[in-house]
Amino acid sequence: MQKANKNKLAEYTFHLYVKQRLIRKQFHRILYRADDLPTPGLMLATHGSWWDGMILFHLDQTTLHHDPYVMIDQQGLARFPFFTRLGGFSIDRSSYKEIKQSLQYAKDQLANGSSVWMFPQGEERHQEERPLKLSSGATHLAKSAPSISLFSFYYSFGHEQQPDVYIRTRKIQLPDDRSSVQMQYLTDAMTSLYDDVRSDAIEGQTTAYQLLTERKDPLPVKTEQWLQANRK
Repeated sequence: MQKANKNKLAEYTFHLYVKQRLIRKQFHRILYRADDLPTPGLMLATHGSWWDGMILFHLDQTTLHHDPYVMIDQQGLARFPFFTRLGGFSIDRSSYKEIKQSLQYAKDQLANGSSVWMFPQGEERHQEERPLKLSSGATHLAKSAPSISLFSFYYSFGHEQQPDVYIRTRKIQLPDDRSSVQMQYLTDAMTSLYDDVRSDAIEGQTTAYQLLTERKDPLPVKTEQWLQANRK
């Protein structure tokens, strides 16, 4: 497996790029709601878009400040080895030996007081897909985590040209029971949170959300200004 090689300067520089060159150009707003304050531990997130990793990184840099490690598929990390500088470490799901090494590495980081991010769906799945299918590695790591926080994202087009991103997080505690019971509990909890953030987006509910990022000049405003200028 490939271990993380974290670098503060790389994190700072990459965050400037993500915030200014990617997020501000592609999204109208990034909205964040914490049902419970996330504390360092295991962070399990839904994975409905390529953007999820970037959004989580932005959330940590602006709000959480957990200095996390993130489990990334080996093929993805091979394509973007720079992500090791940001805390990325690999997992090869085709090799049982590699899976054990990656899970042990994650457990070591949790034992050291760091946060570990994981997308238990294993791959990008459409945000409307149900039921959720999660990997058993999530419950395995949960047994070693001081806390477990769930994160769900919902990408929603509304009145602006670009979509909003709703992020909602909630802490859980797995029952002291069989692994199958724990997996069902985790699946139900993640599904519930996913459905709740979806409802917030549909209803346009923003009062409970913190505004992380907003485009200063929405494109419709620029378009209107251009049309007015050309009418003169």
